[in-house]
Amino acid sequence: MASRIVVEGDDAARRRLEHLAAAVHATVRQEIQRTAVRIQAGARRRLHEHGTSDTGRLANSIAIETHDGGLEARIGTNLVYARAIEFGLPPGYLRRMPPVDAIAGWVRRKLGVRDREEARSIAFAIARKIQRSGTEPQPYLFPAAEAERRGFRRRLQRAVREALREAARG
Repeated sequence: MASRIVVEGDDAARRRLEHLAAAVHATVRQEIQRTAVRIQAGARRRLHEHGTSDTGRLANSIAIETHDGGLEARIGTNLVYARAIEFGLPPGYLRRMPPVDAIAGWVRRKLGVRDREEARSIAFAIARKIQRSGTEPQPYLFPAAEAERRGFRRRLQRAVREALREAARG
């Protein structure tokens, strides 16, 4: 005689598991987005606090890109000079001088030099110095991300536990 086992409630169990998975996914996605915004704000704050952001262009260019259904977030900027500010430039790295006109604008704004020719002359000397000696790193993005690392793990674990509790209650 053959034995037969019937499992009842399989559809209900499957639906319950799908509900749990969806709740956890939404919670993780939300915490990743919150943390990305915190990193973005921290990087912008560092630029302003250290006087690195002259015009605010770099700070305002820091954007968040989400991927993988919101389970991955990338925070960064597409400005060419952002990497040079974050990591600095070693001596002799630049084959050509940095753009003198951009530095002249900085000289006028930061140093208060009103005469355009004088500002350009000072900017030329600064550009030559940068080309020869490089620049010191002025990290803003990496420290902001590092500052969020431990808190992110803790917040994520707490949020997932709570989501599981809520979903289990039904």
